[in-house]
Amino acid sequence: MLSMDFSSEEEVKMKIEEFLALAAPDRYDFSNDGASEEYLALDNFKNDLEKFIIYMSKVRGYKRTKEDIMKYGADFSQKYKDLKIKDPDSKSILLREIYRKLWADSNLESCWVMGKKVQKSYIQGETMNSVNTTLGAWYELVESEVHKEERLKLGGQRVSIRYILSRYAQDTRGQSELFDTVQGLRFLISVYHTLGNFIPVPAGCNAPRGTGILEDYWDLTLKVIYEYYVCGEDKIRDIVKGANSELYELYKKWLDSFQDNNGPSWQCFIEKNYLQDFVNQNVDGSYGIPKELWRGHFSGAVLPNSIEQIEQFCVNASCFITARSTRMLIRLRELFQRDVERM
Repeated sequence: MLSMDFSSEEEVKMKIEEFLALAAPDRYDFSNDGASEEYLALDNFKNDLEKFIIYMSKVRGYKRTKEDIMKYGADFSQKYKDLKIKDPDSKSILLREIYRKLWADSNLESCWVMGKKVQKSYIQGETMNSVNTTLGAWYELVESEVHKEERLKLGGQRVSIRYILSRYAQDTRGQSELFDTVQGLRFLISVYHTLGNFIPVPAGCNAPRGTGILEDYWDLTLKVIYEYYVCGEDKIRDIVKGANSELYELYKKWLDSFQDNNGPSWQCFIEKNYLQDFVNQNVDGSYGIPKELWRGHFSGAVLPNSIEQIEQFCVNASCFITARSTRMLIRLRELFQRDVERM
C-alpha cells in the first residue's frame, strides 16, 4: 500500500464530489485548478483559443527581444505576468486525487515523484495528445513567405510555440480566423486539458517523449507499448529517449504492473488506463493495434505534411479524448457512489 497519502478521505471525496457536480465535467479544464480568478473567468467553450494562448504564454514565458515579431509575444506574456496558472500534469490536486481513485496502488507505484518532504510528493501525470507539435507543422504549411522569412531571421527552422504566440499577439483577429479554417482544431484546443487527455506515468518519464523520435504523438507511443506486450519487442527507449537506464527500468516496471493471470498484459493495460477508444478491437472482442491519429501515420512521416492529415489528427484526437473522458467519468461516479453507500 502506498504511504504517500497526504489528503484525508473526506477532503478527497469533497473535491471529486464537486467535480462530478459540474454541469459539464467532461469539459472541465484542469489548468483551472489553482489558477487566478481572471483565468477562471475565461469560458472554455467561448474562449478556447484565447485561453490556450494565455496558458502557453504563461507557462512558457520569454523576454522581449529586438524589434521583430517576437516583441509582440513578449508584450503579451508581460500582460499576464501576474496571472497564476499551474501545469495540470503535476500541479492539479484534483487530477491527482482522481488518479488515486481510478487507478490501483500497484499501477501508481512507479508514478510517484518523491520530494524532500512528503507534502511535496505527487503523482506524475502526462498530457497524452499534444497540440503544440501539430500546430508547428500546420504553420509550416500555411504561413506566408513574408512570415517565414521573419522566423528564419530569428534562427528558427521549425515553428516554435513562442513564435505562434507572437503571431497571435501581433494579429489576433487574423490568427483566430486562420485557426477556424482547420476542421477540429479549435475543438481539440478546448478539450486539450480535459480528463480524457491525462494519464499517470512513471516519474520523470513524461518529458522525454516530447523530445524523442515519437514527437509527442500518443498513437506512436501506444504502438511501442503494444509491441512490447504483444510482439515481445522492447522499444521503450523510443519513449524515454535520452533518459538514463533508471528511467528505462522504471517505465518497464510500470508496464509490467498491468497483469492478468498470464503476466504483463496489453488487454489489462488498455482496460486499467481507460484507453479502449484509442485502439482497434479484434473480431474476438480483444484489444488490437492502436488507432492511427491520421491515415498512414504508422508507416509514413512522424509529422503531418498536409492539411488533410492535420485535420484527421485534430478530429480523431478530439473524439478519442472526449470518449475517454466519458468512460472515466462513468467509472468515477461508480466508485464515488460505492463510497457513499458504505457510509
